[in-house]
Amino acid sequence: MFLRNLLLSVFLFLMFFLEQSYGQSRPAEKENEDVNFEALEAEIAKQTTDTLKLQIALRSLQKAKDVKDTLLMANAYYFLSRLSSEYRVAYADSLIDITTDKGYSRYPSHGYLQKGNDSYFKGNHEQALEFYLTASEYAKKNGNEYLYRSIKFNIALLKNAAGEREDAKGIFVEYVKFLEDNPNYKTSDNYNRGLFALADAYIHSKELDLAKKYIDKGIQETLNTGDILLYSYILVTSGIHQYLSKNYTRAIDSLKKGKKIIQQKDEVKIRVATCDYYIARSYQDLGKTELSISYFKSVDTILSETEYIIPELMNTYDYLIKYYKSKGDSQQQINYINTLLRLDSIQDANQLYLTKNINERYDTAELIEEKQDLIDQLEREKFLKENTIVILILFLSLIGILAGYGFRRSYINKKRFEALLEKQNGKAKNELELIGESTLSKNKEEIDIPEDVVQNILKKLYAFEKSYQFSKRHYTLNSLAKELNTNSAYLSKIINVYKNINFANYLNNLRVDFAVNELTNNKSLRSYTIKAIAEEVGFKNAQSFSSAFYKKTGIYPSYFIKQLNN
Repeated sequence: MFLRNLLLSVFLFLMFFLEQSYGQSRPAEKENEDVNFEALEAEIAKQTTDTLKLQIALRSLQKAKDVKDTLLMANAYYFLSRLSSEYRVAYADSLIDITTDKGYSRYPSHGYLQKGNDSYFKGNHEQALEFYLTASEYAKKNGNEYLYRSIKFNIALLKNAAGEREDAKGIFVEYVKFLEDNPNYKTSDNYNRGLFALADAYIHSKELDLAKKYIDKGIQETLNTGDILLYSYILVTSGIHQYLSKNYTRAIDSLKKGKKIIQQKDEVKIRVATCDYYIARSYQDLGKTELSISYFKSVDTILSETEYIIPELMNTYDYLIKYYKSKGDSQQQINYINTLLRLDSIQDANQLYLTKNINERYDTAELIEEKQDLIDQLEREKFLKENTIVILILFLSLIGILAGYGFRRSYINKKRFEALLEKQNGKAKNELELIGESTLSKNKEEIDIPEDVVQNILKKLYAFEKSYQFSKRHYTLNSLAKELNTNSAYLSKIINVYKNINFANYLNNLRVDFAVNELTNNKSLRSYTIKAIAEEVGFKNAQSFSSAFYKKTGIYPSYFIKQLNN
């Protein structure tokens, strides 16, 4: 990563030097696009009501049709797709139809982005991803960096839905910084959305001080710009922050205020469910059980109706089942258990689709493009012959930095190997570093699962770890839950709390520990290819094995084997 960034920095500097030398300028056609777009945007912004804004966009569309100007028509269709919820998709389709392969910087990417947003807010994340991927391809193809970053932001929202919250948080941080560093791209709308997403990300990673920082900033920005809807979102986030800080009465107040605005201005029901869920949790912790159950029932109604699954809201059913168990109402327990199982299967299917497609079709494509960018930049080197002195200075500096980097990297890798080997030698031969019976006695925070169920699942996990079954077959959260005779919601929560890691990394770490143990004690295994070793310990391919091994140990398996053989 360091080397790649260094090379990128060097060649970006060289291209900047050439641009200054040869007086390259922004194409006139792109400037005309911006002028036309910004003129219509400004005219619409002057209007005081949504009805007037819609009329301006419709008049602009008719004028563009009269003079047969495709770009002006596209601009009108874009703003109509934003202003009309009823015909949003139809206007976006019209935009796409007239601009595909026209080479406009904004289109047809904006059309696919609007369709993706429509699917996202309806809870159809699979369809949203397809539209976002297409929008991203066109944005990159037509060189629109801001639009590309905006789509990347939306894909990060889908990463949240797939459970990859850390990856998403990194993208949100990058997006807000980009807007702050490039004020010409910054608007009240996109900046407020960025602040909200970042505050929400820090809430979920339990970084409450950072969450508070961006909540306060978001509230100030949305009030200053009159963005009432996003103000309500951040107000709800503030309520969640108050709940996590155990300020339950203040949490209820903020959540109810935010909910009231959302009900008036937002058609996405799942946002109301989020408000009700944390209101219910707050009442529960205040000891007002009957009040909390009424709000949990409201969450159940929305989840059952929309099938829009947010993982944290699934805890609703733990409370409802527990409540009706205390009342001796078996029928209601069965009803809520069935609902939980049905929604749980939908959640698993959605997460599997999103994780697979985001990783394979977006993240991998991004890496390939970065590689191609480096290749293209290296090819441009032939244009730099006239700048020999500059190139020579940069080259010598680069050699020095690379030499220092190489020496430091070699030293760090050696130390990591020695530490790993020392740790391995400190264990009994062929014994994995597993979490055993001692875990059962640890004090853990309340996780809303009966203690006997927690103990039983932990014992089964320990037996699973000792059986090494993770190296012999592919497991999903759902399949392991079935094997352990429990449900995926319980299993996921117990692994997160008691193992301090999510399910995917839990499996990967078991397999990496197993690989370290086997490679240390089995010389013949070291002669295998990395792919063969990966399959031997339970990974699908060499790349995923190497990535997981490096993430846990700080070195790659090839280096570990080489040092063992030495």
